[in-house]
Amino acid sequence: MAHLPVALRVDALFRKLRLLEQYRGPVCIPFSARPTVSPHTREWDTPLTLKDGERVIVRGTQSPGGRIEVQYANSGVRKVAADAEDYVYPSDVRVSNQNDLLYIKASGLAGGINHETWLFEYDLRNQHLVTQERVSDEVIGSECSENTISK
Repeated sequence: MAHLPVALRVDALFRKLRLLEQYRGPVCIPFSARPTVSPHTREWDTPLTLKDGERVIVRGTQSPGGRIEVQYANSGVRKVAADAEDYVYPSDVRVSNQNDLLYIKASGLAGGINHETWLFEYDLRNQHLVTQERVSDEVIGSECSENTISK
C-alpha cells in the first residue's frame, strides 16, 4: 500500500475505519443451543428474521474449514457470507437489525504462520458480500460473550 497514491491510501483507510465502526454497533448473533462440533468451539446455527420478514439461518463454526453460510428459508438458497480460508476461522458474528447487514470477524494463522484478522460485511437482503478488510486485533475490540446462546 506504500506505493499507492495518497488519495487511494486515504480512501482505503476510511473504508477500513467505516467497517470497524459498523462492526462495533450491531448485536451479537447467539451461539447454537445444540452444538455439534467436538471439542467445544464457537458454533452458529441461528435463525434470524430480516426487516422484510424473510427468514434466514446463519451457520458456521470456529474450526478448520469454518466459514459462515446463510440459508434463505423461502428459496432454500445457501450463500457463503465469509470464508477467510487457510487456518483463519470465524470467531464473531453480528447483525445490524437496521439494515440487515451481517458482520463477521475471522482470526487465525494464515498458512499456519502469520496471524491475521479479517472483517467481512455481508448484505443479507441482497445476498452478497459488501466488503472484507484485514484489520489489526488491537483496534477491533472485544468479541461477543459465549454466554449468548440461541433457543
